[in-house]
Amino acid sequence: MGMHQEGFYWQSTVKMYSNISEDENASTTYEVKMPFIPMVGILVVQSFGTIVGNVLVCIAIYIQPNLHTVTYCSIFSLALADLMAGMIAMPSYIAKKFIEHGPYAKFVCDASRFSYFISGYASILSLSVISVERLVAVKNPLAYVNVVTRKRILMALVLIWVDTLVVSLLPFIPLPGSDSQECNYEPTWWWSVMVIVSNVIVPFLVIVLCYLYIYFIARTHMQRIKSERKSVRVSLTNKRIGAKERKERKERKANVTIMIVIGVFVVCWFPSCIYYFLQKVCPQCFPEDFTASRGIINALVKILTFTSSFCNPIIYCWRSNDFRNAFIKILLRKSRNLSASFRSTSRSSAKGNSSLMKPKPNEDNTKDVNSLKNNNEKSTEI
Repeated sequence: MGMHQEGFYWQSTVKMYSNISEDENASTTYEVKMPFIPMVGILVVQSFGTIVGNVLVCIAIYIQPNLHTVTYCSIFSLALADLMAGMIAMPSYIAKKFIEHGPYAKFVCDASRFSYFISGYASILSLSVISVERLVAVKNPLAYVNVVTRKRILMALVLIWVDTLVVSLLPFIPLPGSDSQECNYEPTWWWSVMVIVSNVIVPFLVIVLCYLYIYFIARTHMQRIKSERKSVRVSLTNKRIGAKERKERKERKANVTIMIVIGVFVVCWFPSCIYYFLQKVCPQCFPEDFTASRGIINALVKILTFTSSFCNPIIYCWRSNDFRNAFIKILLRKSRNLSASFRSTSRSSAKGNSSLMKPKPNEDNTKDVNSLKNNNEKSTEI
């Protein structure tokens, strides 16, 4: 896969060899071109939006008191993984299309692959922690405060980041038979299988089982609330049930928000996981003419995975009043600071201009005295 000479296409070229006779081979070249500028434009927009959105999420969790709970520790970890995708994975993937040869080509390729894998695995493991924490909150709310402590959540998040870092660094270890000309970072067959099982399939099963259980518990709670509404006649009890219902409604909304985030993540990341897994484990599963269009599919799969990091802040803003209020507060504060700095700059420049326009009094007085003397001398001569 290379960049077209005019710079407008990603070009994927492959040579397919077939036997014509016993002594000679003939080659046929197939080229599949992909618009370069639109793809780079999409990636630039995704990168910028991902950085801005997830920086806002991190600042909001830091400054908003309502977001200082254990749930948002895991969301902060997810935002850091998305921020890494926007700051490193996306720009390095764009740079990889421009820098295909030279001393920095392998470095850019390694940065692109490493950041891509570490951000993806950190995201899905952070979502697993969120799912388990939500399950405990719904299943046993009375014991939730004692079971799910900040210390335990932080320890779990540290462990998943260490696991992600170690697993993502393994392809840097040179192994016999791995002679890649493109990158030093070369995933092997056994690494791909291990990572897909341990860092993708197992976390995904944990997430699915947790939310299936949450769904059945929530449905049972809804049925119980309906029955309590019908049987209750005392106003005080009504108030107590109303407060309980509001709390459960808030919990349900938080669970639905996390489910939307997980759903977007699965839709965006699973095609990539299956695609790269099959490339390593079952290359014969792809047809012969697939190689010609591999460059296009690689680009589309990467853009799809990056979409998850871009969408998460939008989902938070759409679903959570706390995040939305924090975003508005941050943006208003920033706009006030910018307007204040602009006003101070304007005032200083206006003062500088007025001081330049003011005449110097000593020079003007001297000029007036000299002109009067000259006129008097002329009148005496006449």
